[in-house]
Amino acid sequence: MTTQIEMPSSSAIESTPTMTEQEMIEARRLAAWERDHAQIEDFFSDPMKYISAFWQEYKPIVYVLGAILAGLFALNVIFGIIGFVTSIPIISGLLELVGIGYTIWFVNRYLLKVETRQELSQMMDDMKQDVMGAAQPIADDFKNAINPDETLS
Repeated sequence: MTTQIEMPSSSAIESTPTMTEQEMIEARRLAAWERDHAQIEDFFSDPMKYISAFWQEYKPIVYVLGAILAGLFALNVIFGIIGFVTSIPIISGLLELVGIGYTIWFVNRYLLKVETRQELSQMMDDMKQDVMGAAQPIADDFKNAINPDETLS
């Protein structure tokens, strides 16, 4: 429900010959107040209309900001837990010892011999293949399914 208010145009206000400058300023101020008052009344008479319009217009931005805030909160919690665990004296040394031990095992297992380096390279290529997808386009399989005679020759 929108309230319509008839306001004199600025040219009508300025064209009145008997008005002083102060009266013109007061008339403009009053017209602006009535316009703003009507908009405020319209908003408070049906606020859900404005809220739903705002939500429809800015929904993606609100989702992105929410995801960023949730990610920052999760990082803050994770760093807090890591900071707490590493502040405990015996656990900090134990974690360093585990890291050094794993590094020694990894170097011994995969990096010292040529065969194991090739095995590691093959494993990395397989992982890359899993992430990136098949090297051959799927369209070839579709074409072979349509014309199976071409694949036999």
